[in-house]
Amino acid sequence: MKTCLSLLTLFLSVTLSASINPADLVVQADPTSKTLILRSISEFDADSKLQIVDRDGRVLHTAKLDSGSYLNARFQLAALPAGDYEIVLSDEMGRTVQPLTIGNTGIQADPALASRTFYPRVNLKESMLTITYLNTAQNEVAIRLADKNGKSVLNDRINSSPTLQRAYNLEQLPAGDYYVTVLVPREPAYTTSLSLK
Repeated sequence: MKTCLSLLTLFLSVTLSASINPADLVVQADPTSKTLILRSISEFDADSKLQIVDRDGRVLHTAKLDSGSYLNARFQLAALPAGDYEIVLSDEMGRTVQPLTIGNTGIQADPALASRTFYPRVNLKESMLTITYLNTAQNEVAIRLADKNGKSVLNDRINSSPTLQRAYNLEQLPAGDYYVTVLVPREPAYTTSLSLK
């Protein structure tokens, strides 16, 4: 029993630390150089992408961050007019969004307002489809499996739960290409393809 708990704890800690932690992001203004400073206090575990997005959803800046690197960037405040922005950091495991407000007197970026979203993990081994999802917002989750023509062959709805683990035996389905979609309210749909042999 102790070994099982240790393995579960290890699995959860790896899952939780695999994406970008909002606490690892420092957002501050340098009044001397009139710049916005973005930096990370820990290295990135995976290749990541940084975006600065305005309130209309326009991407104003994009940068690639390599695994093992640190974020250390400056942006001229004059290039970012007063308003609301989002700093978006994403990797293969999830996405962190830090709201940012630039005003005439400076910037506000409260780490308590940052959100962290984990992407579902979809795995097909032989004819067993497994889906794992860390549902931190405890939203209802919908899972759909469709064939290459878009016809649903499996639909599942899971009530709010902090962790979701589902396994589906697909051996009765014919060989071919399929699409798995995981839907969570207020999040973009996550879709991936798989091939049954």
